[in-house]
Amino acid sequence: MQIAVIGAGIAGLAATKVLTTVGHDVTTFDTEPDLGGVWSPTRHYPGLTTQNTRMTYEYSDHPAPASWPDYPSAEQWHSYLRGYVDRFGFSASLRLGTGVSRAEPTPEGWELHLDSGERFQAAHLVVANGVFSRPLVPGWPGRAGHAEAGGVIKAPSQQLTLDDARDKYVVVVGYGKSACDTAMALSAVAASVIVVPRRLMWKGSKVLLGKHFEDVAITRLGERLFAHPRRFGPVFRVLSRATVKQQGLTDLGLVPPGRFDDIVAGTASLATDGFFDMVRAGEIAVRRDCSIAELRGARTDNSTGTGTGTGTGIPEAVLDDGTILRADLIVAATGFEQSVPFLDPSLTVQNADGEFELFRNTLPISVPNLTFAGYNASLISSLSAEVGAIWIAAHLAGTLNLPSPSDQRATISSDLAARKARTHGKHASGTVVLPYSLGAIDAMLSDLHAVLPRRTRTAQWTRRSYSTDFRDPLAAAVRALSSAI
Repeated sequence: MQIAVIGAGIAGLAATKVLTTVGHDVTTFDTEPDLGGVWSPTRHYPGLTTQNTRMTYEYSDHPAPASWPDYPSAEQWHSYLRGYVDRFGFSASLRLGTGVSRAEPTPEGWELHLDSGERFQAAHLVVANGVFSRPLVPGWPGRAGHAEAGGVIKAPSQQLTLDDARDKYVVVVGYGKSACDTAMALSAVAASVIVVPRRLMWKGSKVLLGKHFEDVAITRLGERLFAHPRRFGPVFRVLSRATVKQQGLTDLGLVPPGRFDDIVAGTASLATDGFFDMVRAGEIAVRRDCSIAELRGARTDNSTGTGTGTGTGIPEAVLDDGTILRADLIVAATGFEQSVPFLDPSLTVQNADGEFELFRNTLPISVPNLTFAGYNASLISSLSAEVGAIWIAAHLAGTLNLPSPSDQRATISSDLAARKARTHGKHASGTVVLPYSLGAIDAMLSDLHAVLPRRTRTAQWTRRSYSTDFRDPLAAAVRALSSAI
């Protein structure tokens, strides 16, 4: 079968590898000139490392070098993904630097309109364009005046460099991983760095009370804890107090509102190494509970630097509390847009609230010859992508025993309602499956009739789940599919 994949990030590469292995003819398109999605060199930002350890972020059948640090750099992880492609020999399937402007269903499958002007026919389409691929930069009023005065606005993934910040007054908007990573990196060269989070969030420490974060969050017991926080209230109160003390949040005035289990409300975030120390030292400032209300380019006198209405401009950001910040560079670490701009909106893959209605976060019920890869954001995204790719291959082979369409719809509605309530609506258009990183994989493995050894499942209750735990059952599932096609 001729299959088209849109996106050559972690999920797209896994889909390409698996579908090619089981005998399909796969062509994968990506707008970037290099593979990797968020790990493509064109999307790196200063300070970028993996948030997972390499042992939980790698594919099950492609180990990262043991000599690498636990949290590899962006450059290392890009080379890891390049090694994955080379090892399994599917480089010829990748058409990089080739975007898809439109994908239209046909009686035979799909017709893709490429940015190059070509058209490409496929029997099946896999959408793997990335849940966190399109930065969402607010349309602040006054952007034109800010730019006229020399101000620059960039998301971290928009080729942000140290030179952009050198000797500049930098305002970082947001409080997630990319916001704190870039604030740390840019503070080494900038004249000033101020972080402006609309709402503080809890950040996990890599090691707390002698336990690594992953030895809590990526365990079967940890999933139960975070799925039923009220039942385990005393545990979370201990974790909350320990986090506040270790990170020094009280003295910094940075204790987040809400409960510690809110850390899974959306995408869980780890504290950037040294971030709170830099705030304590005055190298980074945080203006909590604020937003940019407008931008402007204040006019100053050339000789005195005072506001006279003539001369050069100073780019500024006006916060909603009236504070005025000089803002030569604004880093908009403000999240991502979950969208499929190449699909006609009339295709029912999203509901009226913009949530993706996908069974197992993969299969749209009412659009034939279409599946989604990587639309199940979790703490173990590479493994999730790999399992999802095998699930897609099994679906195409007709070996899945799926519920009826009405039962699938009921499951989708129930899942979306639970995610929305659990994350206060911050569930990336329904694609965040936290805290059920392992639970989502279990459901797919059940559909595949792939059995994780009991001793492994038992061990995963109290120790982190490694990608290699799943290597043998996933390899067996691929072998079975290869013989079935």
